[in-house]
Amino acid sequence: MLILFAILILLITSVGLLVGRLMKLRFAMQWLIAAIGTLGSWSLVVVTGLELPQTIPLITWQPENLFRTSPILLADQISWPYALALVTLVLAAILTDTVNAPTVDVKSWISIVVFTAFGVLAVLAGNPLTLLLAWMAIDLLELLILLSQLNQSRLRERVIFAFSARALSSILVILAAMLSATGGQTLTFTNISNEANVALLLAAGLRLGVLPLHIPLLKHLPLERGLGTVSRSLPAAAGLILLARITIIQQPDYLLLTILGFAALAAVYSGITWLLAKDEIDGRPAWIVGMASLSLAAAVQGQTMASLSWGLSGLLGGGLLFLFSIRTRFLIWIPLVGLMGISALPYTPNWNGAQLYAGTFHVLLIPFLVAHALLLVGFARHSLRPGIKLEGFERWIWFIYPLGLMFLLGTLFSLGLSISPPPESVPLQGWLAGVVVLVIGGLIFVWGNRWKENPPDWTKVINSILSLQWLYQAIWAGYRYLSRILGILTQLLEGEGGVLWAILLLGLLFSIISRLS
Repeated sequence: MLILFAILILLITSVGLLVGRLMKLRFAMQWLIAAIGTLGSWSLVVVTGLELPQTIPLITWQPENLFRTSPILLADQISWPYALALVTLVLAAILTDTVNAPTVDVKSWISIVVFTAFGVLAVLAGNPLTLLLAWMAIDLLELLILLSQLNQSRLRERVIFAFSARALSSILVILAAMLSATGGQTLTFTNISNEANVALLLAAGLRLGVLPLHIPLLKHLPLERGLGTVSRSLPAAAGLILLARITIIQQPDYLLLTILGFAALAAVYSGITWLLAKDEIDGRPAWIVGMASLSLAAAVQGQTMASLSWGLSGLLGGGLLFLFSIRTRFLIWIPLVGLMGISALPYTPNWNGAQLYAGTFHVLLIPFLVAHALLLVGFARHSLRPGIKLEGFERWIWFIYPLGLMFLLGTLFSLGLSISPPPESVPLQGWLAGVVVLVIGGLIFVWGNRWKENPPDWTKVINSILSLQWLYQAIWAGYRYLSRILGILTQLLEGEGGVLWAILLLGLLFSIISRLS
C-alpha cells in the first residue's frame, strides 16, 4: 500500500505547488514544496521494494460476468524498478532545476509531478486493462501540456500526429484483448495468446516510436530540460513496461526476423541521429528511440531481464545527461561514470543488456552492436560539450545540483547491479558484447573525426532515407489533400444546388457499382 501513498504524495505536491503559485510564494518556498514532496514519494517507493511482489486492487467492477478484469496494480521485480526510475527522474529534475531559478515557471513543476504520478500508475499496471487506462490518461495529459507550450500551428500539427500514433497503440491493445476473447481467454500478462502477443508487441513498438520509426514527430519541440526530459521519458516508460511483460512464443521465424529488422533500422538511424545532434537536448528523441529499439529486440528474443536493463539504462542514463547542464571539471566525472553504467561491460549496471546476444547469433544482431556503439560515442561527445559554469550561483545550489545527478547515478547502479546475471550463467557472448561495442565505438570515433565538421553528401542521403521523413510528409500531404476535397464537397452539398449534386454523385456511384458487378 505504500506505493499508493507515494502516488498520492505526488498529487498532493502538485496541489501544493498550484496553491503556492496562486499565492505568489517565493521561489525558494515553492521549490521546497516540490523537493520535499518528490523526496517523500521516492522514499516510499524505495521502501516498497523491500517486499515484492505486491498486488493492489484499485476497484472491483461489477457484474463480474460483464467485466472479467478490474484495474489492479502490481509491484514486482519488473515494474518496481521502472517506478523507482520515474520518481528518481522527477526528483532529480526538481533538484537540478535550481540552476534555472530566475527563469523557472512553477507551472512546469506542476506538470511533471502530475505526469509522474500517472507514469507510476502505468508501469505498475497489473493487467492490460489498467495499462490501457493509464496510457489514455498519459496521452491526454501530454497533449494538454504540449499544446499549452506551443503556439506554432506546424508544431501543434506534429503533436496531434504523435498523439494519433499513440492512440493507435491503445487500439492495438484493445485488439489484443478481442483476439484473446475469441479464443475464450481473458487477456492478462500471464495469459497471452500468440496473436495477442504480436498485437501487444506492435502496440509497444508504435508507442515507443520504433515500429514504425517516427522520431521526427516530436523532434525540435521547444521544451525545458526538466519538463522536456520527464515528458519524453514517461510515455517511453509506459511502453517499455509492456515489452518487459511480453513473452514471444511459437511465432514464425520470418515474423520475428521482420520485427528485428525494423528494430535494427530504428536503432541504427537513432544512433546516427544522436551522434550528429547539435546537443543532447536536440538528440533526446533519438536517444529514447535508440535505447527502446534495443529493449524491443531483447523482448522479441524472450530476454525479459535484458529488455528491462536496456529500458532502465535509457531512462536513467539518458536522464542523467539531459539534466547535466552545468559543465565543470568538478562534475564531469558524473556523466562519464554514467557512460560506464550503460556500456554493457561485465559487472556494470547494463551487463544484463548483453544477454540480447546470448542466444543463437544471426546477422540481424550486428546492427544492434553498431547502434549501441553509436549511442555510447554520442553520449561521450555530448557529455564533453561546454556548458554553464557554477560560478555566480548561491552556495546551496553548489550542493543541491550535483545531489540531483547523484540520485540518478546511484539509482542506475543500484538497480542495474541488482538484476545482473550470475557470472556462471553468462555465455561467452555476454562477456564479449560490451568489449566489442567499445571497439566499434573507438573505430566510429576515429573515423567520425575526419568529417565531424563537414559530413560527406552520402551521409545526408542515407539519413534522409532512413528517417522515413519522406513517408510521413507524403502521408500528411495526402491527408491535407483529402481534407480539401472533403471541404469542397461539403461546400457543394450545402449550397443551393446541393440536392442536385447529391443526386449526381449517387448516380455516378450506382453506375460504378453496376459495372463492377
